[in-house]
Amino acid sequence: GTGKSFLLKKIVGSLPPNSTYATASTGVAACHIGGTTLHAFAGIGSGKAPLEQCIQLAERPGVRQHWLACQHLIIDEISMVDGKFFDKLEAVARAVRKRDEPFGGIQLIICGDFLQLPPVCKANEETKFCFQARSWRKCIHINMELTEVRRQTDKTFVSLLSAVRLGRCTEEVTRQLMQTATNRSERDGILATRLCTHKDDVEITNERCLQQLSGELHTFEALDSDPMLVKLIDAQCPVGGRVELKLGAQVMLAKNLDVSQGLVNGARGVVVGFENEQKGLPKVRFLCGVTQVIKMEKWVFKGPSGIHLSRQQLPLKLAWAISIHKSQGMSLDCVEISLSRVFESGQAYVALSRARSLAGLRVLDFDPKVVRADPSVLQFYRQMRRHQLLTQDSLHTHSDDYEKENWKCS
Repeated sequence: GTGKSFLLKKIVGSLPPNSTYATASTGVAACHIGGTTLHAFAGIGSGKAPLEQCIQLAERPGVRQHWLACQHLIIDEISMVDGKFFDKLEAVARAVRKRDEPFGGIQLIICGDFLQLPPVCKANEETKFCFQARSWRKCIHINMELTEVRRQTDKTFVSLLSAVRLGRCTEEVTRQLMQTATNRSERDGILATRLCTHKDDVEITNERCLQQLSGELHTFEALDSDPMLVKLIDAQCPVGGRVELKLGAQVMLAKNLDVSQGLVNGARGVVVGFENEQKGLPKVRFLCGVTQVIKMEKWVFKGPSGIHLSRQQLPLKLAWAISIHKSQGMSLDCVEISLSRVFESGQAYVALSRARSLAGLRVLDFDPKVVRADPSVLQFYRQMRRHQLLTQDSLHTHSDDYEKENWKCS
């Protein structure tokens, strides 16, 4: 919650649009910055094929066109990009652009937190972070760290999250997290969203809870720019092609509608009615106190070959449960978490840090053992900070010498 996506949007806005490509490791993150997925930009599939085959894929018309046009490549949520895939991309860039500089001369602007979710790997594969890629040091020369937390304002909660991020779970942190089990899971008819470690649990929970509600089922179909590319649109759009709602359904906003009123991405609410005069659109009462009829919204993003795709749909998702992976980058009003099935380093931290406040967090069956940080990531950050300090000292020394020389001359 240090404002990474906000900063990236500002950077994207300051660069020439025809030669700047904003990408992210996931579709939801790409949507946040108005870009496309890194895989869609690269055009080489999973990147597991031999290099020669990947180069052939990138040489296809359309794909080759934006590899050549790209001067500035932005990659968000870098923690989930596999190091082997990064190396493959770097080699493909040099081959397609026929330039020997790192990444074929493309300027890389990379953002993310390696202490959050790691790359998705098969059970028998070793996790390789991007900073462990052979080409990383050749491509990345300047590192900057955002240190001011924006999502949470409670200093106690910020301190707790900082400890969890680094894999430290003191007795005080344990006590505070165990105390949250008594926090209310319901406020004004709005239930806390349960964060799940596994995607299957999310689908089962949301479907079961919707079925348990009495009343008529209201179905809203999306209007897609290209029905032939539904899978690609599904991968990048935060809302599905079909949204099913009932009176009393727990929902979450999937887009900023009115920041001043608190109608922001991740805002929680409950469906309190349907407007017959407005095509049966749902009326939602939000936790921030606002009740509003929710209208169709439009998402536009880049697809393969640089084509623009769009989806028009209600900016609502069922919110009895969402996965920890889908929550990365979100800020949520009220969260309930069961951490007993955490299986990755950083997963507990991502889940806990979705909450805006300690009062809006309820942790069930907490076990300090689930708080883990990858040792190689901690080492990477230690080295990065040491390098930054040395660079700063060098700059100060250079500045002092320069002033002395000027003083002598004058």
